[in-house]
Amino acid sequence: MLAVVGVVWCIVWLLTWTEGPYSKPAAPRGDAESAEEAAESIDRVPWMQIFRTPTFIGAVVALISLYSLFTAVLTWLPSYFEVGLGYSRLTAGTMFALPSFVAMAALFLTTAISDQLLSRGGSYRLLRGIVPALALLLGGVSLAALPLIDTPALAVAVVSVGYGIASINFPLLNAAVSHICPPRQMAGTLGLLLALMAIGGLIAPYLTGVLVDAAPTAADGYATAFQIFGIAAVVASIVALFTVNPERDARKVLQPQQTASGSAEG
Repeated sequence: MLAVVGVVWCIVWLLTWTEGPYSKPAAPRGDAESAEEAAESIDRVPWMQIFRTPTFIGAVVALISLYSLFTAVLTWLPSYFEVGLGYSRLTAGTMFALPSFVAMAALFLTTAISDQLLSRGGSYRLLRGIVPALALLLGGVSLAALPLIDTPALAVAVVSVGYGIASINFPLLNAAVSHICPPRQMAGTLGLLLALMAIGGLIAPYLTGVLVDAAPTAADGYATAFQIFGIAAVVASIVALFTVNPERDARKVLQPQQTASGSAEG
């Protein structure tokens, strides 16, 4: 059924999609606006000039941690609900959908609101850096605290909210990284970002299984695994909080190239 829905969605998208236009701010935004203009006027820059920026590095750290958390949750959360919290298999499987519903709502609301604020002169640093970092912090704390919560219903609510809010890192950090590279290099830059992010998905489910097998009980193993991934997300969120700044790094990457090309033409 879901496969059919996916096919229908692809058909609708192919028939209705259009390019741009880019959102234009209602008022000048200073550095953010000049960086955006610079990006549109530059053909390409050296790849390492993009990849060594704090914004790119911070986004990689945050997304690897987030994807580790997500894949651990997607793989093992139903078993934790059943073994650790005492729910029946049917109930655990049903409640497994709750984090995804919260994530869907958070993704729609956050992206729409942040785009609106940016079009009105909002800060890229705030909306593409600080907000996702704080969301990841909340997700990490919720997962790390999950084994400490004795009330099953509260545990389900905490992991659902934490997981859902942390999910906003996917679109917001992609947008942050896309802001620091020329349009012709956006696909390659985001491709590497997502490839590095997938490292978390290779490690987390396997590590969780190892911890569960080595623990005295399965519930203890799940608790240890969730705490590890939660703490890792907290650390990554702090890294992202102090490194992701698209406005600053766009100036570093794009404007020197624009100046050089202008001098050559002169």
